[in-house]
Parts: sequence; structure tokens; C-alpha cells
Amino acid sequence: MTPSVIRISTCLTSCLVAGAILAACAPSTLPQPAGSTESASPAIGGSLSGTPEPELTEAGQTGRDSLTRRYECNTGEMISVRYPDVQTAVVAYDGKKRAMHVAVAADGARYVGHSYEWWTKGSGPRASATLYAHNAGNSTGRELLQCNEID
Repeated sequence: MTPSVIRISTCLTSCLVAGAILAACAPSTLPQPAGSTESASPAIGGSLSGTPEPELTEAGQTGRDSLTRRYECNTGEMISVRYPDVQTAVVAYDGKKRAMHVAVAADGARYVGHSYEWWTKGSGPRASATLYAHNAGNSTGRELLQCNEID
């Protein structure tokens, strides 16, 4: 073998070894191909298991705890939102509770689910929140309510 053939063989072997190491280190949380039942994510309002989210049917929650916030909206309507964890907002609107999951937002906290989008900015009394219709393709639809936290 000539020195150039040896160098090429060594380079190819090194590339193959490096590729195998990188493949072994890749996170197992990479998105699945489109259409897979595992491809949905909270960022688009789907469940990770691929099963639909249950729609809660009770009216707004009574009482207040550290995870529940009340909002007064531009229509005079009151909305109660429970935040059971940092990934979820359960919005009581139009006689139903809808669980929404955190989604990517440039500003504030954005939750998506059940064809709705709840977007908050700030915290505490007078913090703003807006309820939108949520369009296919993970885009924000028309504004339904403009609200402010009241307590």
C-alpha cells in the first residue's frame, strides 16, 4: 500500500468510528417521523402518547389556592385558570375545563390545547392574559378574550 492509500483508509476508519460514537450519544428524545403516534408534543397541544386529551366538563373551580388564578375579561366574563404544574394550565371557559400544555412563546407563557390558546404576560394582579382560537399548523388564531388577573 502507498502512503496516500493508508492515509485515506485511516481517515475513513476515523470518520466511521466518530459517526458510530455520535450515533450512540444521540438523545433518545428526538422527534419521531410525522404521522407516528409518538410525534405529537405539548408544543402543539397533543399528548405524547398520541391519545386525545380528555376534555373536562365541570364549570369553573370554586375557592382559590396557590395554583389557581382568576381573570376578569373585556366581556365582563370571569375565567378561572388552574396551574397544576409548570407545563399545564386548566382553563375554565364556556362551561368547560380545558387542559392546555405549555408551548413555545417569544414572550410570556403560552398554553395550547382543545383548539384554544391561553397566553399570559406577567404575574400577579393586573397581569394580562389572552384567550385565542388555535389554528392548525400551531398558529395563533383570532382573539376571543382579553383578560387581567384580579387576585
